Amino acid sequence: MRYVHYCEPCDARSPERADSHEAAADRDDHRLRAHHGLAPRDYIAEIPGPLAIAGRALVAVLATAARAGARHLAASDAVRQVRASAYWQQAVRLLAIGTGVLVLGAVIVHKML
Repeated sequence: MRYVHYCEPCDARSPERADSHEAAADRDDHRLRAHHGLAPRDYIAEIPGPLAIAGRALVAVLATAARAGARHLAASDAVRQVRASAYWQQAVRLLAIGTGVLVLGAVIVHKML
């Protein structure tokens, strides 16, 4: 990830830096030189690299496909039949009880420590 300092009133942009601390140093230098130590409306932005851009695109495509698949699955007759069965209702109840027991146990252990 690369970092850049932007100053909106000056329309100034610092060079890209590999570290956010270097961008903060650029910001401090700019404030001192151009604004006499005052803090204008400025910010440090993260500039994603090519790997981050590709990763975000891949995650977006997979999320869209997962949502479409979930909608298709939820609308199917087989899922409706399973949800209407007594076995499914019992499994949901047991899962809720088990989750409650685990949360209660975690709270008790946390209070004991």
